[in-house]
Amino acid sequence: MNCERCHERPARYHLKQVINGQTVVELNLCERCAAEHGELPSGTGQVVEAPFSIQQFLAGLLGGAGEPGTPEALSGAERLSCPRCAHTYLEFSRTGLLGCPECYDAFSTQLQPLIRRIHGKTRHEGKTPARSGVGLRHRREREALRRELAEAVAREDFERAAVLRDGIRKMDAAAESAP
Repeated sequence: MNCERCHERPARYHLKQVINGQTVVELNLCERCAAEHGELPSGTGQVVEAPFSIQQFLAGLLGGAGEPGTPEALSGAERLSCPRCAHTYLEFSRTGLLGCPECYDAFSTQLQPLIRRIHGKTRHEGKTPARSGVGLRHRREREALRRELAEAVAREDFERAAVLRDGIRKMDAAAESAP
C-alpha cells in the first residue's frame, strides 16, 4: 500500500485519530510524510494513535455542543468559580485540571455526574488496607444504618427507626470497647 499523502513511497505508519470513541481520521503514511505531519512515533511501532485534547474529551463527557467555552457550550455552571483560588468551572472544562482541593466542593454538583459517568460510582469502594479495614467497614455500616434511620423517620415508621437507633448504639458501644 502506498502513502495516502504523497502516493509515492510505501506506507509504513498507520495514523488513527479517535474522538469520543469514534474514528475520525485514518491515514496510511510513509516515514517522511508521517514525520512532516508530526506523527512519527518515538518507538519502532507501526500504529500511531494521534493524541486528542482534554478539551475534546471533556466536551464529549460534558455533552457540550462544541468546544468548552464556545458560546453554544456555555452554561451557568461554567460561570461558577472556586471561592478559594478563583478557578472557574470553564477553566476546568478547558484544561481538565482543578485549581485547589476546595474546587471539588465548589463544583461538586457538576463533578458528581462526570465522576459517575467515568467510574460508575462517586465513592471509592475498592480494597482497603487490612489495618484500617475494620474501622472503615464500621463507618460504612453506621452510615448505611443512619440513612435507613432517616428514611424510616421520614416514612413515620417509628418502630423500625427505634430498632435502627438501637443497632447504631450497639455498634458504637462495640467499637469503643474494641482494642
